[in-house]
Amino acid sequence: MSLLTELRESVPSRAYGPGDTEYDAGRTVFAGVGQPDAVVRPHTAEEVAEAVAKAAAAGQAIAVRSGGHGLVPVEDGLVVDLAEFTSIDVGDDGRVAVGGGVRWGDIATALAPHGLGISSGDTREVGVGGLTLGGGIGWLVRAHGLAVDALREVELVTAAGEVLTVNAESHPDLFWAVRGGGGNFGVVTRFVFQAAPVDGLAGGHVAFDTTDVAGVIRTWRDVMRAGPDELNSTLMLMPPFAPEVPSGPQLAVALRGTEDELRRLLAPLLSLPSVSSVSLSGVTYGDLLEDAPPGKPPFQFVGGNGFVPELTDEAIDVVAAQFAREVPTMVLLRALGGAFSRVAPEATAIAYREAEALLLVNAIVAPDADPEQVAVLKAGSDAALAFTRGAYGGFSPERSDDVTRSMYPPATFERLRRVKAQVDPGNAFRQNHNIPPAG
Repeated sequence: MSLLTELRESVPSRAYGPGDTEYDAGRTVFAGVGQPDAVVRPHTAEEVAEAVAKAAAAGQAIAVRSGGHGLVPVEDGLVVDLAEFTSIDVGDDGRVAVGGGVRWGDIATALAPHGLGISSGDTREVGVGGLTLGGGIGWLVRAHGLAVDALREVELVTAAGEVLTVNAESHPDLFWAVRGGGGNFGVVTRFVFQAAPVDGLAGGHVAFDTTDVAGVIRTWRDVMRAGPDELNSTLMLMPPFAPEVPSGPQLAVALRGTEDELRRLLAPLLSLPSVSSVSLSGVTYGDLLEDAPPGKPPFQFVGGNGFVPELTDEAIDVVAAQFAREVPTMVLLRALGGAFSRVAPEATAIAYREAEALLLVNAIVAPDADPEQVAVLKAGSDAALAFTRGAYGGFSPERSDDVTRSMYPPATFERLRRVKAQVDPGNAFRQNHNIPPAG
C-alpha cells in the first residue's frame, strides 16, 4: 500500500496527491516545485500525529511547510502543510498563542492594537514556524533578542505520534533544542510567545553612494556600538545587478523612540558626504516588514554567512573589498549585541551570542554558472567569512553535514544529537539542516 493510500484511509479528506490543488500548494516553495509522495493538510494536532506516525513507521522522510515561502523543494516522502493552523490568540499578559501556519505579517497586524510585537520576521510572508525554530533574527533583535528568546512554549508532535506540551518545566531538554535546532524534532503546531512593547517607533532608510563604502561601514559600526539597545539596524551593500534596485550602501533602521532621537543617534552617518537620500519618520512595527520577492529569482547566490565576534577595521576593509568585486556581490551586516548578547550561549541552540554582527556575503551569478567560476567566487567570499564564527541556518539554503555542523559549536551539536535520539531515533525529520540522532 502506498503512503498516499494509507494516509487517505487514516486521515480522510486531509491527504493529497498529484492532481489535487492542495498537493500543488503544499509542494510549491520559493525556490521551486517539489515532488513529494503525499501532502497532508491537517486541521488538528491529532491529525498531524496520525499522519506523522504513519510516515515515520514506513521509513518515509517528513517535511513541514509552516506557512511561509520555504526554501528547498521536497522530492520525496511526506509534506505536512500547516496552512489550517492560523489562529492567533493574544492574552491580557502579552502572551500570544500562534498556530504553526501563521506568517509574521499576520502577527504584526494582530498585535498592533495592543502596541506589541515579537522581534522577528523581515518580510510579511515569512512563516513563523521555520523562522522561529531556526532562531529568528529579525527586527528589534538588539532590543528584544531572537524569536526563540521570546518563546515560552510549543505544542509539538513527535515522529511516534505523541502530542507534547514542551516548555521549561515540561521536557526542558526538548524545549532547549527546538530553540534554534530547526525542524529536527517534530511538527510544532502551536507557539506561545511573550510579546514586547513596540509602540512609539521611528525608522526608515538612509542611502549612500559608493565613494567611501569602508567609511560608511566603520561609521555604522561606531554608531551601533555607542547606541542603546533600542537602536536596531541592518546595513546592506547592494550591487548594480537590477535597474529597480539602487546600488550602494543602504541602511534600514528602527528605534523605539522619536524621530529626533533617531536622527541624533545617526548624526555621524547622516553627516557623511556620501549620503544620497534620507527617509526617516515615525513608523509602526508592521511598517518595518517588507514584501517578500515573488518566486525563484533568475540568479543564484554564491557565498555564505557567519557571526562576527568583532567588526575590526581589518574585517571592514575585507568586507568592502567583497562589494568591489567585478561579479556583483551583495553584503549584509545586521547589528547584534544588546538583548541578543545578554542570553547565555548555552541557554538555547543559538550559541554565538557574543557576536557584534551577522555578516552575509553573496556573489550573484546566473543559475547555470560554470562550476569553476562558482568555486572561485565561493573562495573569495570565504576571505570575509574568515572573520566570522558559525553560521545562521535561516540564511543558509545549502543542505549538507558540513553546513549543519557549521551552525553550532561542537558541544551544542552533540547535545542536539542526544535530544534527537530521544524523540526521532529513526531520523524521520531529515528534510532540513539535518541533525542525525546520536548513536
